[in-house]
Amino acid sequence: MPSRRKLLKLLKMERGQHQCLVFSLAMLLDESPDALIEELGHDGTEVWWPDWPVPHCYRGHHIQEVIDLCLGRGIFLTPIEFYPCTASAKSPHVSRPIWPLTRASARFQDYIRGKPGLLIGQAASGGGHACAWDGHIVWDPNGRKYPLSDFRISECWILAITS
Repeated sequence: MPSRRKLLKLLKMERGQHQCLVFSLAMLLDESPDALIEELGHDGTEVWWPDWPVPHCYRGHHIQEVIDLCLGRGIFLTPIEFYPCTASAKSPHVSRPIWPLTRASARFQDYIRGKPGLLIGQAASGGGHACAWDGHIVWDPNGRKYPLSDFRISECWILAITS
């Protein structure tokens, strides 16, 4: 099991590899991505949407698969949304934020500061992406480290080891 004080080891996906969620989890758990892929039972590259271009055609990995893997190890992932919104059941496509942006942002920063987890959002280059978060720095499986301000966050899954 990883220690919260332990430094992460930066992993880098190969060019054309689209397994950022597994690589980010591997950094947090100090394991090889291959071992996690074996435990998950698939590598995420099965083509489920053949009419879409790479990487959008791939099955990928779902956060619920990652949650199952972690729970089996006594690790909890708690979701913290950056800007939580709600909608009426009568009009589910029209949402409203539950807090003003400044309060939502401060709340988010308070919860994730100093706590490791998985970041879901977009890197500066765009596109959906997952990165490891050590509580202070973003560890991108594309082989880079950078400040949180360089990552457009939609949510963070804080890692809590219970056993």
